[in-house]
Amino acid sequence: MSQSLTQSYTDLLSRIALFEHLDRITLAKLAAHLEVVHVAQGEIVFREGDPGDAFYLVIDGFFSAYAASQDKGQQTLLYTFGAGEPFGDMALITNRPRSATIQADTAGEVFRLERSRFIELTRQEPAVLLAVATTLSDHVLQINAQLSGKPIPAQTEATALEPTEEQELISSVKSPPLRSGASRVILGSGLAVMAGLAGWFVPPPAGLSTGGWHALITLLASIPLLALGALPEGILALLLSTAWVVVGVAPTPIALSGFASASWVLVVSVLAVGTGISSSGLLYRLGLWTVAHTRGGFLGQVLALSVAGVLTGPAIPNALGRMSLIAPALTDMVEALGYAPKSRGAAGLAMAAFAGFGQMTATFLTSSTTALLIIAVLPASISSGLDWVSWMIRAAPANAFLFLGLIVSILWFYGPRTAEEKAVRGRSGLLEVQRALLGPLSRNERLSFIVGVALLLGFITQPLHGIHPAWISVFALTVLALTEVVTTSTLRMVNWNFVLLFGTLASLSKVLSHTQFDLWFGHLVVDTVGVLTGTPIVFVAALTVLCFVVSFVLRWPAAASLLTIALAPVAGAAGINPLIVGLVALIACNTFFLPYQSSVYLALYHGTGGALFHHAQARPAALAYALITLIALCASVPAWQAMGLL
Repeated sequence: MSQSLTQSYTDLLSRIALFEHLDRITLAKLAAHLEVVHVAQGEIVFREGDPGDAFYLVIDGFFSAYAASQDKGQQTLLYTFGAGEPFGDMALITNRPRSATIQADTAGEVFRLERSRFIELTRQEPAVLLAVATTLSDHVLQINAQLSGKPIPAQTEATALEPTEEQELISSVKSPPLRSGASRVILGSGLAVMAGLAGWFVPPPAGLSTGGWHALITLLASIPLLALGALPEGILALLLSTAWVVVGVAPTPIALSGFASASWVLVVSVLAVGTGISSSGLLYRLGLWTVAHTRGGFLGQVLALSVAGVLTGPAIPNALGRMSLIAPALTDMVEALGYAPKSRGAAGLAMAAFAGFGQMTATFLTSSTTALLIIAVLPASISSGLDWVSWMIRAAPANAFLFLGLIVSILWFYGPRTAEEKAVRGRSGLLEVQRALLGPLSRNERLSFIVGVALLLGFITQPLHGIHPAWISVFALTVLALTEVVTTSTLRMVNWNFVLLFGTLASLSKVLSHTQFDLWFGHLVVDTVGVLTGTPIVFVAALTVLCFVVSFVLRWPAAASLLTIALAPVAGAAGINPLIVGLVALIACNTFFLPYQSSVYLALYHGTGGALFHHAQARPAALAYALITLIALCASVPAWQAMGLL
């Protein structure tokens, strides 16, 4: 797109009355959904009675509106639209059939905005609906006055939206329709009660304490509620913590220990920082820049996101923190590309980000705090010989197979196939217009950039200063609050549902340790898998499958470290380097089959506001990750044997 054409489109969108109440960021986001349509002279844009499926804005030319009269074959000229004037705009609100026929008097161009895209945008940006509704009411009054010859009535206080009315209008758009899920609630609650009663009065297995058995039963009873979505995750998490205390599984300090952890503080502060930076418009600007410089279509976009995630690992050694930061930017990036929410392309890019930022956590020693935990629990004779480079080399075979498999699976399951999605690159020709609408960097964007860079540097230099990332994040949040980049309104946008869920999940490992469930489980694992050490590929495959099973009960860090502790001595005695146990556990325990199993996945889903994909769309990626993990780890056996590790 030429610079003059870009400036022409930018000027048009900036001065149109329909969008005059929108801020620059929201207007730029709306521009991502516009499509330039060329219309020939005499062409009918739409006819009276057609579905009201889109809105149009005249770029160039003249278009007349006609209504059928009572006499057959006769039409009445209602209005002629010129450059900068909208028509079909009532379709955005009412979704009713067209009340007039629009015909091009001359050849021209129009912007077209599909109603479905407009509705999705208003759910994310309620201000769009309020601005459009206000302008539409004025527009209707003007047309009526022109047709009737009467002056426009003066506005009175009664015509303005009261604060409560405005909030109701925003809520009606921002909140998705209530689920007709009474059956889910009944079924989930029934299964939970049945599972709890069935196991509560059954004697625990040999060697397991009553407290450990009851902890396991309460956890298993919560799975149907999570799987069926019968309760919000945060409420269910608090209910689970309450159950541990009330039934005597663990005292309050242990049941709520996750809420007093540095990890919980890290999640809260990073989510708040990410929300503040996102609201400044900086992440959206960076998203536009990335899209503008990405080549290769959907494949190039998938590779760019996943590789960026892998390379970010050493800088931010916390997969949850990385995902919390990237999620808001990802939403903006997909919007900039023009993919429809929950389309194959949108879901695919979300899964690409999940693969790079969340699943490739074994690539470098500092890609994950769980990797550092694995090193800590390995025998001293093994851990003392490991450094950043040696870890990368020994983990390379599995990571190479895993990365390649993830990219192929994303392209297979999510590659755009419809004509509309394949044409998305053409719509992204408005990228220059979006960037122009944003204008120069604002004060909040500059402050967000400085604080964001400082935050990343603080994470990278942690080995030098020894300050936990949680406290660095709190410092960054404080600076943004002092400079009013983060306000009370910003904090309301933090996903507290996820924060509550994470706090309970972070408490789980200590609850299980308090009840000695971890010791009992360790002995069970040794007895089950230890006999397979004689055949390395069978041992690796069996350990991988065991990790899949354990991930249903234990969170990733706890499961990976527990299995490493239990099996490292057995593997060492059989001639298998205990590092292999740690690598397999680190990669395979990161698998998830249900949303509750992965905090990183939940951070992606909730961080994007559920706008890019729904859980059912992520299921193929989850199953593919499990299968690819099994194949990648087994395929790495020959390479590990060549390294002398097996």
